[in-house]
Amino acid sequence: MANKLFDQVGGIITVRLKGKDQEKVINMAMIRGIYIWDIKKTGDSMSLKVRNSGYKALQNIAEENGYIIEITDKQGFPVFKHVLKRRMGFIGGSLVFVIALYFMSSFIWFIEVSGNEKIDAPRIMLSAARHGIYKGAAKWNFSRSSVEEAMLRDMSQLSYVRVDITGVKARIEVVEKIFPKEEITGPCHIVAAKEGIIDQILVFEGQANVKEGDVVARGDILISGVVFPEKNPYIFEETEEEPEPYTVRARGEVKASVCYEGYGECPLRSEKMILSGRELKKVYLETPWRNLVLKGRRENSFPFSREETSRRILKTPLGEFGFYKICIQEEIKDEITYSEKEAIKIARDKAMKTLARKIDKSVKVCNSKIDILSSPSDPILRIKVSVETIENIDMAEPINAGKNSN
Repeated sequence: MANKLFDQVGGIITVRLKGKDQEKVINMAMIRGIYIWDIKKTGDSMSLKVRNSGYKALQNIAEENGYIIEITDKQGFPVFKHVLKRRMGFIGGSLVFVIALYFMSSFIWFIEVSGNEKIDAPRIMLSAARHGIYKGAAKWNFSRSSVEEAMLRDMSQLSYVRVDITGVKARIEVVEKIFPKEEITGPCHIVAAKEGIIDQILVFEGQANVKEGDVVARGDILISGVVFPEKNPYIFEETEEEPEPYTVRARGEVKASVCYEGYGECPLRSEKMILSGRELKKVYLETPWRNLVLKGRRENSFPFSREETSRRILKTPLGEFGFYKICIQEEIKDEITYSEKEAIKIARDKAMKTLARKIDKSVKVCNSKIDILSSPSDPILRIKVSVETIENIDMAEPINAGKNSN
Protein backbone atom coordinates (compact mmCIF):
# COMPACT_ATOMS: atom_id res chain seq x y z
CA MET A 1 0.00 0.00 0.00
CA ALA A 2 2.82 2.40 0.94
CA ASN A 3 4.72 1.58 -2.28
CA LYS A 4 1.65 2.29 -4.42
CA LEU A 5 1.13 5.63 -2.69
CA PHE A 6 4.82 6.50 -3.17
CA ASP A 7 4.61 5.58 -6.87
CA GLN A 8 1.54 7.80 -7.35
CA VAL A 9 3.23 10.75 -5.65
CA GLY A 10 6.45 10.31 -7.63
CA GLY A 11 4.67 9.56 -10.90
CA ILE A 12 4.38 6.43 -13.08
CA ILE A 13 5.27 6.25 -16.78
CA THR A 14 4.18 3.36 -19.03
CA VAL A 15 6.54 2.82 -21.99
CA ARG A 16 6.75 0.57 -25.04
CA LEU A 17 10.21 -0.82 -25.88
CA LYS A 18 10.91 -1.90 -29.49
CA GLY A 19 13.91 -3.79 -30.78
CA LYS A 20 15.51 -7.23 -30.57
CA ASP A 21 16.25 -8.80 -27.20
CA GLN A 22 14.47 -6.21 -25.06
CA GLU A 23 15.47 -8.32 -22.02
CA LYS A 24 18.97 -6.89 -22.41
CA VAL A 25 17.71 -3.37 -21.70
CA ILE A 26 15.72 -4.58 -18.71
CA ASN A 27 18.72 -6.39 -17.23
CA MET A 28 20.95 -3.32 -17.68
CA ALA A 29 18.30 -1.11 -16.03
CA MET A 30 17.92 -3.41 -13.05
CA ILE A 31 21.71 -3.55 -12.61
CA ARG A 32 21.71 0.27 -12.38
CA GLY A 33 18.93 0.18 -9.77
CA ILE A 34 16.05 1.31 -11.97
CA TYR A 35 12.78 -0.10 -10.62
CA ILE A 36 10.69 -1.72 -13.42
CA TRP A 37 7.44 -3.70 -13.08
CA ASP A 38 4.32 -4.86 -14.91
CA ILE A 39 6.40 -6.19 -17.86
CA LYS A 40 4.29 -7.52 -20.74
CA LYS A 41 5.50 -8.98 -24.05
CA THR A 42 3.30 -8.10 -27.05
CA GLY A 43 4.65 -9.23 -30.45
CA ASP A 44 7.97 -7.55 -31.25
CA SER A 45 7.59 -4.95 -28.48
CA MET A 46 7.49 -4.96 -24.73
CA SER A 47 5.36 -2.86 -22.39
CA LEU A 48 6.55 -1.94 -18.89
CA LYS A 49 6.15 0.63 -16.12
CA VAL A 50 8.87 2.78 -14.57
CA ARG A 51 8.93 5.52 -11.98
CA ASN A 52 9.15 9.09 -13.20
CA SER A 53 12.54 9.49 -11.50
CA GLY A 54 14.05 6.52 -13.38
CA TYR A 55 12.64 7.24 -16.85
CA LYS A 56 15.59 9.37 -18.07
CA ALA A 57 18.11 6.67 -17.11
CA LEU A 58 16.04 3.99 -18.87
CA GLN A 59 15.72 6.21 -21.96
CA ASN A 60 19.52 6.69 -22.10
CA ILE A 61 20.14 2.93 -21.86
CA ALA A 62 17.62 2.22 -24.65
CA GLU A 63 18.99 4.89 -27.01
CA GLU A 64 22.64 3.95 -26.43
CA ASN A 65 21.86 0.35 -27.44
CA GLY A 66 19.66 1.25 -30.46
CA TYR A 67 16.28 0.54 -28.96
CA ILE A 68 13.15 2.62 -29.56
CA ILE A 69 11.27 3.73 -26.43
CA GLU A 70 7.82 5.37 -26.51
CA ILE A 71 5.68 6.77 -23.68
CA THR A 72 2.13 5.37 -23.81
CA ASP A 73 0.72 6.65 -20.51
CA LYS A 74 1.50 8.92 -17.55
CA GLN A 75 -0.01 8.74 -14.08
CA GLY A 76 0.46 10.35 -10.68
CA PHE A 77 0.89 13.76 -9.14
CA PRO A 78 3.46 15.23 -11.60
CA VAL A 79 0.93 14.86 -14.45
CA PHE A 80 -1.76 16.73 -12.51
CA LYS A 81 0.77 19.32 -11.39
CA HIS A 82 1.22 20.54 -14.97
CA VAL A 83 -2.55 20.63 -15.51
CA LEU A 84 -2.98 22.61 -12.30
CA LYS A 85 -0.34 25.13 -13.39
CA ARG A 86 -2.15 25.75 -16.67
CA ARG A 87 -5.51 26.25 -14.92
CA MET A 88 -4.35 28.04 -11.81
CA GLY A 89 -6.61 31.04 -12.53
CA PHE A 90 -9.71 28.87 -12.82
CA ILE A 91 -8.86 26.87 -9.70
CA GLY A 92 -8.06 30.01 -7.73
CA GLY A 93 -11.31 31.65 -8.80
CA SER A 94 -13.29 28.54 -7.89
CA LEU A 95 -11.60 28.39 -4.50
CA VAL A 96 -12.40 32.04 -3.81
CA PHE A 97 -16.02 31.46 -4.92
CA VAL A 98 -16.40 28.47 -2.58
CA ILE A 99 -14.88 30.37 0.33
CA ALA A 100 -17.15 33.34 -0.38
CA LEU A 101 -20.21 31.06 -0.49
CA TYR A 102 -19.20 29.43 2.79
CA PHE A 103 -18.69 32.82 4.41
CA MET A 104 -21.99 34.20 3.11
CA SER A 105 -23.84 31.06 4.29
CA SER A 106 -22.92 32.05 7.85
CA PHE A 107 -25.43 34.90 7.68
CA ILE A 108 -29.25 35.07 7.60
CA TRP A 109 -30.53 36.32 4.22
CA PHE A 110 -34.15 35.10 4.23
CA ILE A 111 -36.79 35.23 7.00
CA GLU A 112 -40.09 33.35 6.78
CA VAL A 113 -42.99 33.74 9.24
CA SER A 114 -45.78 31.16 9.55
CA GLY A 115 -48.72 30.44 11.84
CA ASN A 116 -49.81 34.07 12.29
CA GLU A 117 -53.39 35.08 11.50
CA LYS A 118 -54.16 38.20 13.52
CA ILE A 119 -50.63 39.52 14.12
CA ASP A 120 -48.91 41.05 11.08
CA ALA A 121 -45.73 39.34 9.86
CA PRO A 122 -43.75 42.68 9.83
CA ARG A 123 -44.48 43.08 13.54
CA ILE A 124 -43.14 39.58 14.28
CA MET A 125 -40.05 40.22 12.13
CA LEU A 126 -39.46 43.54 13.93
CA SER A 127 -39.52 41.76 17.29
CA ALA A 128 -37.10 39.11 15.95
CA ALA A 129 -34.77 41.83 14.59
CA ARG A 130 -34.77 43.56 17.97
CA HIS A 131 -33.31 40.41 19.49
CA GLY A 132 -30.78 39.53 16.77
CA ILE A 133 -32.54 37.84 13.82
CA TYR A 134 -32.67 40.06 10.74
CA LYS A 135 -31.49 39.94 7.12
CA GLY A 136 -27.69 39.99 7.17
CA ALA A 137 -27.39 38.87 10.81
CA ALA A 138 -24.48 36.56 11.62
CA LYS A 139 -25.54 33.18 12.99
CA TRP A 140 -23.01 33.34 15.83
CA ASN A 141 -24.47 36.59 17.20
CA PHE A 142 -27.71 35.17 18.63
CA SER A 143 -29.17 32.20 20.48
CA ARG A 144 -32.40 30.70 19.16
CA SER A 145 -33.78 29.89 22.62
CA SER A 146 -33.04 33.43 23.85
CA VAL A 147 -34.78 34.94 20.82
CA GLU A 148 -37.85 32.71 21.35
CA GLU A 149 -38.16 33.69 25.01
CA ALA A 150 -37.68 37.40 24.24
CA MET A 151 -40.33 37.37 21.49
CA LEU A 152 -42.85 35.76 23.86
CA ARG A 153 -42.18 38.54 26.35
CA ASP A 154 -42.56 41.18 23.62
CA MET A 155 -45.92 39.97 22.29
CA SER A 156 -48.48 38.80 24.82
CA GLN A 157 -50.74 37.60 21.97
CA LEU A 158 -48.35 34.69 21.27
CA SER A 159 -48.40 31.42 23.18
CA TYR A 160 -45.54 29.70 21.29
CA VAL A 161 -42.54 30.77 19.19
CA ARG A 162 -40.09 28.49 17.43
CA VAL A 163 -37.06 29.59 15.40
CA ASP A 164 -35.44 27.18 12.92
CA ILE A 165 -32.27 28.02 10.99
CA THR A 166 -31.78 26.11 7.72
CA GLY A 167 -28.88 27.29 5.60
CA VAL A 168 -29.34 31.02 5.05
CA LYS A 169 -33.08 30.98 5.91
CA ALA A 170 -34.66 31.62 9.30
CA ARG A 171 -38.15 30.17 9.82
CA ILE A 172 -40.20 31.72 12.62
CA GLU A 173 -43.24 29.63 13.56
CA VAL A 174 -45.75 31.16 15.97
CA VAL A 175 -48.99 30.09 17.64
CA GLU A 176 -51.41 32.84 18.66
CA LYS A 177 -53.37 32.78 21.90
CA ILE A 178 -57.10 32.03 21.61
CA PHE A 179 -59.02 34.40 23.84
CA PRO A 180 -62.49 33.40 25.01
CA LYS A 181 -65.38 35.19 23.37
CA GLU A 182 -66.86 37.93 25.52
CA GLU A 183 -70.00 36.70 27.25
CA ILE A 184 -73.03 38.98 27.20
CA THR A 185 -74.11 39.47 30.82
CA GLY A 186 -76.75 42.18 30.43
CA PRO A 187 -80.23 42.03 28.87
CA CYS A 188 -80.24 40.62 25.33
CA HIS A 189 -82.37 39.04 22.60
CA ILE A 190 -81.85 35.72 20.89
CA VAL A 191 -81.78 36.52 17.16
CA ALA A 192 -81.45 34.43 14.01
CA ALA A 193 -77.86 33.98 12.85
CA LYS A 194 -79.11 32.97 9.37
CA GLU A 195 -82.38 32.58 7.49
CA GLY A 196 -84.38 29.36 7.69
CA ILE A 197 -87.64 27.65 8.73
CA ILE A 198 -88.08 27.12 12.49
CA ASP A 199 -87.99 23.43 13.33
CA GLN A 200 -87.82 23.53 17.12
CA ILE A 201 -87.77 26.30 19.75
CA LEU A 202 -87.01 25.86 23.43
CA VAL A 203 -87.26 28.94 25.71
CA PHE A 204 -85.41 28.99 29.04
CA GLU A 205 -85.82 32.68 29.73
CA GLY A 206 -87.50 35.46 27.76
CA GLN A 207 -90.51 35.51 25.48
CA ALA A 208 -90.81 33.53 22.23
CA ASN A 209 -91.46 35.65 19.15
CA VAL A 210 -91.73 32.79 16.65
CA LYS A 211 -93.20 29.29 16.49
CA GLU A 212 -92.42 26.09 14.60
CA GLY A 213 -92.88 26.45 10.85
CA ASP A 214 -92.23 30.22 10.77
CA VAL A 215 -89.82 31.55 8.15
CA VAL A 216 -87.17 33.87 9.65
CA ALA A 217 -84.46 36.05 8.15
CA ARG A 218 -81.04 36.84 9.54
CA GLY A 219 -81.35 39.24 12.49
CA ASP A 220 -85.00 38.48 13.31
CA ILE A 221 -85.74 38.26 17.04
CA LEU A 222 -86.49 34.65 18.00
CA ILE A 223 -86.64 34.97 21.78
CA SER A 224 -87.21 38.51 23.04
CA GLY A 225 -85.38 39.82 26.07
CA VAL A 226 -88.25 42.24 26.70
CA VAL A 227 -90.96 40.38 28.59
CA PHE A 228 -94.58 41.67 28.72
CA PRO A 229 -96.26 40.05 31.74
CA GLU A 230 -99.74 38.75 31.13
CA LYS A 231 -102.61 40.13 33.21
CA ASN A 232 -103.80 37.80 35.96
CA PRO A 233 -107.06 36.24 34.61
CA TYR A 234 -108.39 35.65 38.13
CA ILE A 235 -108.37 39.32 39.17
CA PHE A 236 -111.24 41.46 37.80
CA GLU A 237 -110.60 44.75 39.55
CA GLU A 238 -110.97 47.67 37.18
CA THR A 239 -108.37 49.64 39.08
CA GLU A 240 -105.62 47.07 38.44
CA GLU A 241 -102.69 48.67 36.69
CA GLU A 242 -101.27 47.22 33.48
CA PRO A 243 -98.05 45.28 34.38
CA GLU A 244 -94.85 46.97 33.19
CA PRO A 245 -92.56 45.09 30.76
CA TYR A 246 -89.08 44.19 32.01
CA THR A 247 -85.86 43.08 30.36
CA VAL A 248 -83.97 39.81 30.86
CA ARG A 249 -81.07 38.00 29.34
CA ALA A 250 -82.94 35.78 26.88
CA ARG A 251 -81.86 32.14 26.90
CA GLY A 252 -82.97 29.27 24.76
CA GLU A 253 -82.26 26.97 21.86
CA VAL A 254 -83.66 27.39 18.36
CA LYS A 255 -83.17 24.87 15.57
CA ALA A 256 -84.17 25.61 12.01
CA SER A 257 -84.13 24.02 8.59
CA VAL A 258 -81.51 25.94 6.58
CA CYS A 259 -81.13 25.61 2.82
CA TYR A 260 -77.80 26.04 1.00
CA GLU A 261 -77.24 26.12 -2.75
CA GLY A 262 -74.15 25.37 -4.76
CA TYR A 263 -73.51 25.57 -8.49
CA GLY A 264 -71.26 23.48 -10.69
CA GLU A 265 -70.62 22.99 -14.37
CA CYS A 266 -68.71 20.71 -16.70
CA PRO A 267 -68.11 21.02 -20.47
CA LEU A 268 -69.22 17.91 -22.35
CA ARG A 269 -66.22 18.21 -24.68
CA SER A 270 -62.94 19.90 -23.86
CA GLU A 271 -59.30 19.99 -24.82
CA LYS A 272 -56.70 19.27 -22.20
CA MET A 273 -52.96 19.76 -22.43
CA ILE A 274 -51.03 16.68 -21.29
CA LEU A 275 -47.31 15.96 -21.08
CA SER A 276 -45.79 13.92 -23.90
CA GLY A 277 -42.75 12.83 -21.92
CA ARG A 278 -40.21 14.78 -23.99
CA GLU A 279 -38.27 17.48 -22.19
CA LEU A 280 -35.27 19.79 -22.35
CA LYS A 281 -33.13 20.72 -19.35
CA LYS A 282 -30.87 23.73 -18.94
CA VAL A 283 -28.62 24.58 -16.02
CA TYR A 284 -27.24 28.09 -15.48
CA LEU A 285 -24.62 29.57 -13.16
CA GLU A 286 -25.89 32.97 -12.03
CA THR A 287 -23.48 35.74 -10.98
CA PRO A 288 -23.96 39.51 -10.62
CA TRP A 289 -22.00 40.00 -13.84
CA ARG A 290 -23.33 37.37 -16.23
CA ASN A 291 -25.17 34.05 -16.46
CA LEU A 292 -23.25 31.04 -17.76
CA VAL A 293 -24.87 28.00 -19.42
CA LEU A 294 -23.48 24.87 -17.75
CA LYS A 295 -25.74 22.31 -19.44
CA GLY A 296 -28.19 22.25 -22.33
CA ARG A 297 -27.72 24.67 -25.22
CA ARG A 298 -30.49 23.45 -27.53
CA GLU A 299 -33.34 25.92 -28.12
CA ASN A 300 -36.97 25.06 -27.34
CA SER A 301 -38.57 23.56 -30.48
CA PHE A 302 -41.80 22.33 -28.86
CA PRO A 303 -45.03 23.93 -30.22
CA PHE A 304 -46.56 23.79 -26.73
CA SER A 305 -44.54 23.48 -23.58
CA ARG A 306 -44.48 24.06 -19.85
CA GLU A 307 -41.49 25.48 -17.99
CA GLU A 308 -40.49 24.68 -14.44
CA THR A 309 -37.70 26.68 -12.85
CA SER A 310 -35.89 25.77 -9.65
CA ARG A 311 -33.41 28.24 -8.18
CA ARG A 312 -30.82 28.06 -5.45
CA ILE A 313 -29.75 31.67 -5.04
CA LEU A 314 -27.66 33.29 -2.31
CA LYS A 315 -28.11 37.04 -1.90
CA THR A 316 -24.92 38.81 -0.87
CA PRO A 317 -23.77 42.44 -0.69
CA LEU A 318 -22.02 41.84 -4.03
CA GLY A 319 -25.17 40.54 -5.69
CA GLU A 320 -26.87 37.18 -6.29
CA PHE A 321 -24.85 33.99 -6.72
CA GLY A 322 -26.16 30.51 -7.35
CA PHE A 323 -27.61 28.02 -9.79
CA TYR A 324 -30.97 27.70 -11.46
CA LYS A 325 -32.38 24.90 -13.59
CA ILE A 326 -35.05 25.20 -16.28
CA CYS A 327 -36.99 22.09 -17.28
CA ILE A 328 -39.03 22.52 -20.49
CA GLN A 329 -41.67 19.79 -20.91
CA GLU A 330 -43.54 19.27 -24.17
CA GLU A 331 -47.34 19.40 -24.04
CA ILE A 332 -49.79 17.96 -26.56
CA LYS A 333 -53.53 18.50 -26.94
CA ASP A 334 -55.83 15.72 -25.81
CA GLU A 335 -59.59 15.94 -26.51
CA ILE A 336 -61.83 14.67 -23.73
CA THR A 337 -65.53 13.82 -24.17
CA TYR A 338 -67.77 13.18 -21.15
CA SER A 339 -71.07 11.38 -21.08
CA GLU A 340 -74.01 13.08 -19.34
CA LYS A 341 -73.59 10.84 -16.31
CA GLU A 342 -69.86 11.65 -16.02
CA ALA A 343 -70.48 15.39 -16.52
CA ILE A 344 -73.16 15.41 -13.78
CA LYS A 345 -70.74 13.73 -11.35
CA ILE A 346 -67.96 16.24 -12.10
CA ALA A 347 -70.33 19.23 -11.85
CA ARG A 348 -71.83 17.85 -8.62
CA ASP A 349 -68.36 17.47 -7.08
CA LYS A 350 -67.60 21.11 -7.93
CA ALA A 351 -70.91 22.23 -6.40
CA MET A 352 -70.28 20.20 -3.24
CA LYS A 353 -66.84 21.82 -2.85
CA THR A 354 -68.58 25.21 -2.95
CA LEU A 355 -71.11 24.04 -0.36
CA ALA A 356 -68.37 22.64 1.88
CA ARG A 357 -67.07 26.19 2.38
CA LYS A 358 -70.52 27.37 3.49
CA ILE A 359 -71.63 24.50 5.75
CA ASP A 360 -69.98 23.77 9.07
CA LYS A 361 -68.47 20.29 9.24
CA SER A 362 -70.35 19.49 12.45
CA VAL A 363 -73.76 20.14 10.82
CA LYS A 364 -75.66 17.09 9.58
CA VAL A 365 -77.14 17.20 6.07
CA CYS A 366 -80.77 16.03 5.95
CA ASN A 367 -81.77 16.26 2.29
CA SER A 368 -80.08 17.09 -0.98
CA LYS A 369 -81.44 17.73 -4.45
CA ILE A 370 -79.83 18.14 -7.88
CA ASP A 371 -81.41 20.32 -10.58
CA ILE A 372 -80.03 20.37 -14.12
CA LEU A 373 -80.13 23.97 -15.36
CA SER A 374 -78.81 23.52 -18.91
CA SER A 375 -80.70 22.17 -21.93
CA PRO A 376 -79.63 18.98 -23.79
CA SER A 377 -78.17 21.03 -26.68
CA ASP A 378 -75.88 23.13 -24.46
CA PRO A 379 -72.15 22.32 -24.73
CA ILE A 380 -71.78 22.86 -20.97
CA LEU A 381 -73.78 20.94 -18.36
CA ARG A 382 -74.79 23.17 -15.43
CA ILE A 383 -76.39 21.94 -12.23
CA LYS A 384 -77.62 23.35 -8.93
CA VAL A 385 -77.29 21.32 -5.75
CA SER A 386 -79.68 22.22 -2.91
CA VAL A 387 -78.83 20.93 0.56
CA GLU A 388 -81.08 21.12 3.63
CA THR A 389 -79.65 21.00 7.17
CA ILE A 390 -81.06 21.20 10.69
CA GLU A 391 -78.87 23.42 12.83
CA ASN A 392 -78.88 25.89 15.69
CA ILE A 393 -79.42 29.45 14.45
CA ASP A 394 -79.73 31.19 17.83
CA MET A 395 -77.35 34.06 18.53
CA ALA A 396 -77.32 36.47 21.50
CA GLU A 397 -77.52 40.18 20.73
CA PRO A 398 -77.59 43.02 23.31
CA ILE A 399 -80.88 44.89 23.50
CA ASN A 400 -80.81 48.17 21.59
CA ALA A 401 -83.11 50.70 23.25
CA GLY A 402 -83.84 52.27 19.86
CA LYS A 403 -84.84 48.98 18.23
CA ASN A 404 -88.31 47.49 18.26
CA SER A 405 -88.27 44.57 20.66
CA ASN A 406 -91.64 43.09 19.86
